[in-house]
Amino acid sequence: MRFGVHMPQKGGFKKNVERVAGLDCQSIQIFPGNPTGWKMGKLDEKDIAKRAALLDENSIKPLVVHSAYLINLASTSAEFLARSRTLLQQTMERAGAYRSPYVILHTGNHGGQGADNGLNQIVRVIKEDMAGWPAEVKLLLENTAGSGTALGARFEELAEILSYFPKHALGICFDTAHAWAAGYDLSSTKGVKETLARFDAFVGLANLYVIHVNDTYVELGSKVDRHDHIGEGRIGREGFAAFLNYGWPEDIPVILETPENGTEWDRTNLETLRDLAGS
Repeated sequence: MRFGVHMPQKGGFKKNVERVAGLDCQSIQIFPGNPTGWKMGKLDEKDIAKRAALLDENSIKPLVVHSAYLINLASTSAEFLARSRTLLQQTMERAGAYRSPYVILHTGNHGGQGADNGLNQIVRVIKEDMAGWPAEVKLLLENTAGSGTALGARFEELAEILSYFPKHALGICFDTAHAWAAGYDLSSTKGVKETLARFDAFVGLANLYVIHVNDTYVELGSKVDRHDHIGEGRIGREGFAAFLNYGWPEDIPVILETPENGTEWDRTNLETLRDLAGS
């Protein structure tokens, strides 16, 4: 496993890469622009080269790109959908420029049109648009907590989307806090084995490319997305020890999105992860 953290926007790319390198991180995740806005920001070719060199110098790979939260490919609004498609296209292009192999996308909200209609729309949009995406960048759908009309909380929904595409054309990012909120128990060895066996049966572990490790303080199945520090929430140390020792590929990025990101809590959470991974 290649442990990493989501990089805060404050401080700048260089400073934050040097900071996470000092934490012995092997991977990193970024937003390519404002996570709650529609604008990507200007692309500076010199800056791109410097970023790539900095990552190489510190042996940090892969760089994982997380798309803006606004994107909703299941939107019932024609205008909102059009803007979402444009921003996702720009995000995929930016990831290609940054030499990132992955863009993570929250699956979307059906907005009352029903899960089946929402899923069908997501499939249609991706089919229509993916030919224009950089071939070297893979879109990863992230499992959600399932609040409101959110899609992708159930493994069956993620599997349904993947079933419409060639093998490994798309992939999955697995978030532990989201899985817990959606009702998948990860707090014990038994729960981890059952949850990942279910994931493998429907989605396939071979389709999992990135892991988000986050504890959470909400009740199991609450459908509320609230992150907590590793081992301090309801998943707890036993759950994370079982999860981390499941037998993941050596090169899979395991990214922290815990609270107070960019502070000494990153070091504390990474130390806990490494301790539990060795247990």
